[in-house]
Amino acid sequence: MSDDVSMCHFSHLLVTDTHLYILREIPKQKGMALIQSRRALGTIVKITSKKKHPDLITFSYGSNEENGIKITNRDRCLIPTAGETTKIVKQHIMKVLDALES
Repeated sequence: MSDDVSMCHFSHLLVTDTHLYILREIPKQKGMALIQSRRALGTIVKITSKKKHPDLITFSYGSNEENGIKITNRDRCLIPTAGETTKIVKQHIMKVLDALES
């Protein structure tokens, strides 16, 4: 496994109208998970994956500035349904951005 993949965990994502929650299963407690991170959808500036590891998703958080995008944090997750997951997250991000503009 490459370093990128070995540093990641299989994750579950919970998307609300305003936030993205990254959940990690608790190995010894079936059906239970810990909230690894909670991020406002409006702070997600980039979602990427690698061709060699399409299940590895990187969420980059930050803000738009005059010089471009300033990335302040990242989360990497292994998601078996990465394509469908990123599509849903992007749809929720667009709803948040549309609401901010109106």
